Amino acid sequence: MEANKRAMQVQRYTLGFGVMGSTVSGLQRVSIVALGAHLVMSGEFSAGMLVAFVAYADQFAQKAGALIDKIVEFRMLSLHAERIADVALAEPEQNVVSTNSGRKLNARIRLNNIGFRYSQSEPWIIRKVTLEVNDGESVAIIGPSGFGKSTLARLMVGLLEPTEGCVEIDGVDIRSFGLAGYRELLGVVMQDDSLFAGTIADNISFFDAAARIEPIVEAASMAGIHRDVSALPMGYESLVGDMGAALSGGQQQRLLLARAFYKKPKILILDEATSHLDTDTEHVINRHVGSLKATRIIFAHRKETIASADRVVDLTSFVRTESFDQDVGPSPQHDEGAQSLA
Repeated sequence: MEANKRAMQVQRYTLGFGVMGSTVSGLQRVSIVALGAHLVMSGEFSAGMLVAFVAYADQFAQKAGALIDKIVEFRMLSLHAERIADVALAEPEQNVVSTNSGRKLNARIRLNNIGFRYSQSEPWIIRKVTLEVNDGESVAIIGPSGFGKSTLARLMVGLLEPTEGCVEIDGVDIRSFGLAGYRELLGVVMQDDSLFAGTIADNISFFDAAARIEPIVEAASMAGIHRDVSALPMGYESLVGDMGAALSGGQQQRLLLARAFYKKPKILILDEATSHLDTDTEHVINRHVGSLKATRIIFAHRKETIASADRVVDLTSFVRTESFDQDVGPSPQHDEGAQSLA
């Protein structure tokens, strides 16, 4: 977030100085030509003197402008240094290494009285959410935009740390289990995921040096992208461009799904992962997702995706705005508001 703010600040300064420089340069040239024309008409300058004067003035303006640009670039070095510092000096992620030495855990996820807000002065995004997803179960979590679905997905993945409560896998806090080991069990597609410069095969296997083509093709077929890839001249060796620029939005989304399927995860978390797809393709992918022997947690708006789940949980049964419940929040009720699909 801070790095993005610094980048926007640099762009604003660069644009502002560019406009100022162009304006001053234009006014200076108009003034010189007007003054020279006046001196020629009054007989104080000859035409040759005017040409020489304008040429010397242009050289002076160019050198002065270059000097000012270097001064501005030097002053902006501090902004670039702060952008780098946001990354280089960021605190290392905590609870990465496992401290759990017990039994092999099942893929059962429990949100235990979860609450999250970005700071003490900010309102609660979600609060007192208690929900359990059994091993191998498929659950769709629904709710209006802005009700914290993506935030809840990030909490489940371990990208955000809860302000209150904890996320458990088979009764063990994921921070005790170890985030690195926990994420090895996950296949995740978030709304803001992106592809990387490289081939289609590299992006599906996530640049796995030991990747084989058979699992890559299998994952692509499950995501409904194999036919599109096969039609390309270089197939799976085709480059996706900068952040997937060579592909359509739907193709990018299916490649991200293929990346998640490639891991053969025990827990699959999808946050609006089929929002750019047509109904037929979405139906095929939902059928493949339903056939996985994994715990599936799907955040969705579209009826077709919601209908593919074993159980539906409405997030509005947990979430309340600060104006209604600032101090206490909603009472934790396990699976309250959950709806079973007939």
